[in-house]
Amino acid sequence: MHTEPEVSGERQSIDARVEALSRALEPALKTDPKGVLERIARAPAELQEHPEIVYLRGLARWRHEGPGAARGLLERAVALDPAFADARHALGDVLGLLDDHRGMVAQWLEVRRLDAIADRAAGRGGRAARAFIEEVAEEVLLEVPEEFRARLGNLSVVLEPRPSRGIVEEGFDPRALGLFEGPDDFGQRSVHAAPMMSRIVLFYMNLEASFPEREALAEEVEVTIFHELGHYFGLDEHDVERLGLE
Repeated sequence: MHTEPEVSGERQSIDARVEALSRALEPALKTDPKGVLERIARAPAELQEHPEIVYLRGLARWRHEGPGAARGLLERAVALDPAFADARHALGDVLGLLDDHRGMVAQWLEVRRLDAIADRAAGRGGRAARAFIEEVAEEVLLEVPEEFRARLGNLSVVLEPRPSRGIVEEGFDPRALGLFEGPDDFGQRSVHAAPMMSRIVLFYMNLEASFPEREALAEEVEVTIFHELGHYFGLDEHDVERLGLE
């Protein structure tokens, strides 16, 4: 009669321990991936087989040994929890680096589907959040140095919830924050070209999901716009910083 509550309590205990271990491991993934792997190896077996820890082990192997070493672990994390969108996204990254375009797209399409479900459950994408992003975008464009702002007449900034299925099928990251589309600055000024609109797309669902705090969200909207402006003006990251587009 008491078996089910005991199992439930044990499950909650494991989840709590996994959460604590994950919080301890995540900061060291970039700086000490080998140490992360060693710490996971010392963890109890029931924690090592949890999809979150398998995923973190995969990320650590990726950083320590390369994408090929991570593939099997990320595939196992997804097998253990098919709705684990973060693991699927990382697996898509790895498959892309391993030249498995079809596999990458398959994972990323599922990420797009799962993220849409999560957005609805979290109530993201409301009118207030979109209005905030639009307001920040307008302010950012006003901060563009005059020598560049004068060349933005045919460039608009628009909001879309997330990358379309069509561009994800072409290999575009479903969690991208922004996208530049259309003729660049040189193309706009070509004497042989008819005036055409270019645009910077801000994917507001992805922005809000990644940066739920307003201050961080505003900073990332600015970073994203200036990054895409770099594409419009044909600048690399160093040029963007040097010319004040940052």
